[in-house]
Amino acid sequence: MGQGLGTLMGLIVAFAFTFIILMLGAFMPNDLIASTIVDDFLVTGELEIRLAVTGTILYPAPSFLGSTTLGSLVGYGAPGATVLMWLAWGTGGLVAGLMTKEIFPGILSAVFSAIIGAFLTWLLFFILSPDFSTIGIGAIIQGGSLLIMQASLEGTIFPAIACAIGGLLGGAITRDR
Repeated sequence: MGQGLGTLMGLIVAFAFTFIILMLGAFMPNDLIASTIVDDFLVTGELEIRLAVTGTILYPAPSFLGSTTLGSLVGYGAPGATVLMWLAWGTGGLVAGLMTKEIFPGILSAVFSAIIGAFLTWLLFFILSPDFSTIGIGAIIQGGSLLIMQASLEGTIFPAIACAIGGLLGGAITRDR
C-alpha cells in the first residue's frame, strides 16, 4: 500500500489503541496502566486534554538521559514509560509494516510514525498551554515551548524501538517471497 499510508496508519493505530485502553481504564489492571493516569484521562470530557494525556503515555523520556518526562513537565498523565506504551507502539509499528509490505520500508514507516506523532503532540501541548495562547504564534520558539518539544522528541526513543520491532515483523509477514 505504501510507506506514507503505513506511516499514517501506524500513528493512528498507536493513538487509537491507547485512547481505547484508557477509556476502559477502570477495568484494566494497574500493571498495564496506573489508576492515577486513568483518573487524569477520565476526569475531563475535553478531547484535547484526553489526547494530551494519551501523548504523555506514548512519549516517555528515558531516565538515562536525565531529562524530565512530558507527563511530569505538564503536570498530568504518565510520569514515565508504561507497558501500554510498548503495546501501542508495537501494534502501530506492526500495522505500518503490514501496510508497506516490505521489511526496510516497514521499519522506516513505523519509526517515522513515532517521530511525526512527537511533533504533533508538541503542537497539541503548545495549543493547550494558556501561557502561549495569549502571545501568538511567535511563542512557538520561546523557551517553554521548546522545552516541551525537547521532552516529546526525547520521548521517541522507546517508541522508535517498539515501532522498529513491529515494523520489522509486519514487513516480514507481508513481503513477497
